[in-house]
Amino acid sequence: MRKKILSIILLVTLSISGCGLSSSKGSSSTGGNGVKILFTYSQEEGNAFRDTLAEGAQEYASSVGAVVDCVYPENSLETQIEQIKTAKSQGYSAIMCIPEDASTARQLEAAAGDLPIIFCNNAPDASTLKEDKYIYCASDEGVAGKLQAEFILNMFSSKDEINVVLLKGLDGHAATVGRTKTLKEDLKASGKKINYVFEDFADFDTNTAREDVNFVISKGKKFDLIVCNNDAMARGAIQACQDNNINLKDMPILGVDATQDGCQAILDGEMVFTVYQPAAPQGAEAAKAAIELAKGGTISNFESLSSDKLHLWVPFESVDSSNAKNYL
Repeated sequence: MRKKILSIILLVTLSISGCGLSSSKGSSSTGGNGVKILFTYSQEEGNAFRDTLAEGAQEYASSVGAVVDCVYPENSLETQIEQIKTAKSQGYSAIMCIPEDASTARQLEAAAGDLPIIFCNNAPDASTLKEDKYIYCASDEGVAGKLQAEFILNMFSSKDEINVVLLKGLDGHAATVGRTKTLKEDLKASGKKINYVFEDFADFDTNTAREDVNFVISKGKKFDLIVCNNDAMARGAIQACQDNNINLKDMPILGVDATQDGCQAILDGEMVFTVYQPAAPQGAEAAKAAIELAKGGTISNFESLSSDKLHLWVPFESVDSSNAKNYL
């Protein structure tokens, strides 16, 4: 069962303050030895994924006698850099980071000095990563797009032409790029004619997605389904269909993340498919790696480690009406 998400929201100044859970000894093979990890990430309204990831990191750290403290740069790269720059003097020995801008990874690494960084949720270019030093821990975003495409092709197996509304996340975000790329590639490879009657960035945001779908409907465009890069946008698509009295049983809507809202929407017949991105397990794996590197160890024996030794991949899982209840 998925844990309840963190509900504490703190405003943080440039001086670092933590929200970590108190540590307790556990029986894991990766002992924490009192290690302190700093996790810097901006919270996003309507997107519980990051808080769930943080909770998973904190719970794992607590179980092995370490601590993960969270700080929030509030969408400011300058604040994030300052938080990382002062981490060592605050007693932290490793960093977990959801970059404000993944293209600034080298700046973040420079700010960290000799501290290792585990990047999460927003992938830096592989050229900025380094074995046992700068690692990216997430789920392989391309797999989510492939799973969406597989579901669509099965659902529309009898059709030669499919009209798609595609709602993408933030422009340039690793999830947006990876999920969209493989979705399109696999749909194209099917040999069917795929018409993207509307495609735009809805920024992973429910209200933006609702406005976009309402706009498409108002223009009289005809479409067979709505594909979204995440469940928050899928929720907006659902609301837009309800605004226009469109029977959701006749309008397949797909998302990604398997949030509680997304899974409930599937059970309620409002969505047909999502992809479980295991936020808490991602957080736990990232914390485990951060603790190991903080102690001067190696992650070379981690089962999730990719062949290039720069990525830790936590698998995605398909979710539909047959198993959605398992993800609530």
